Amino acid sequence: MVTRVNLKQAVFQPAAGRRVAELVSAKTTGATGVTCRLVEIYAEDQGGARQPHVHDDFEEVIYVLDGEGKAWVDGEVIDITPGDLIVIPIKAGHRIINPGAGDLRILCFFPAAAVAIP
Repeated sequence: MVTRVNLKQAVFQPAAGRRVAELVSAKTTGATGVTCRLVEIYAEDQGGARQPHVHDDFEEVIYVLDGEGKAWVDGEVIDITPGDLIVIPIKAGHRIINPGAGDLRILCFFPAAAVAIP
């Protein structure tokens, strides 16, 4: 069976430095091997200064939908803009930064059906 999810129906919950809508996961759609989240990163001066985190067992793919920001990955910082897709390596410390120039919306994909929201 095909599962269809529309971003317009996203239900957000607050999380550290951002708000998150779990679009696809074991919890929301019964997925057994993937999680996809829509994330809106708060500007740093509005509480968006999230600390780096690590995924020990899988890579993460991040796609930038709207806004401009920075990706910090193991000390390297790159600019990210709409249309960019980045791959975060396994065990790499990382965070996405919204410097405050506007909204920053990303899609995050994990090859796991359930990933805790830190």
